[in-house]
Amino acid sequence: MYQDDRRTIEESYASATASSDLRCDTREGAPRSDTDLLIAAGWSPSRIGAALLRLHTEWDGAEHLRPAAGADFSRAAQQRPADTQKPPQTPASARAQAEKLAAEHNKQQAKLLMSHLKTMPVVREQLTLQLLKWKVEDAEQVAGALLRWWLAPNCHACHGRKFEVIPDTGRLSSKHCKPCGATGKLRIPHGEAGRRLANWMDDCVGIARNSIRKRLHTTMGRD
Repeated sequence: MYQDDRRTIEESYASATASSDLRCDTREGAPRSDTDLLIAAGWSPSRIGAALLRLHTEWDGAEHLRPAAGADFSRAAQQRPADTQKPPQTPASARAQAEKLAAEHNKQQAKLLMSHLKTMPVVREQLTLQLLKWKVEDAEQVAGALLRWWLAPNCHACHGRKFEVIPDTGRLSSKHCKPCGATGKLRIPHGEAGRRLANWMDDCVGIARNSIRKRLHTTMGRD
């Protein structure tokens, strides 16, 4: 039941969408329920914002594999027999190749996971339409990349921890993570168009979040 004011709207929404008790008690003084929150979300003036909240809830509830790191592919390469037809790689080029393979692997895993999210198609369509309004080229590709970043923004190398991970140990070193510049976050893809869309998505989510909160606390007459 939705009764804990210490939870964020996102946490409450996630709980409500997974609830098996969707009874609605309209009596005076009755506590707010999960149904009340879902109704409030449905009345949000920002439908895309509410859809983004729903999408993030689906993402959080999905099974996530550990992101691959370059070290995973380095170990795999070391276990394969040497190719005598190719010149041996330098340690630096081997690390670069391993990081590239890890990034591609993580990208494909994210695409596979997102293909199972029910709200993904409608959200991607709405983001694509918004980009087309702004006359952004390759709008569908930009929308897909932004959604992957928005759902999983943490750096794949340090997993959002800002420092380099010591290979084979999982422990953090004292060196800042170079791929993310010690921010712990991936760079927003597609430059200015990506940043504009990311800001627009945040605005939509903010409108939806505030609308849900306002409706729960001021229009239901139960406080």
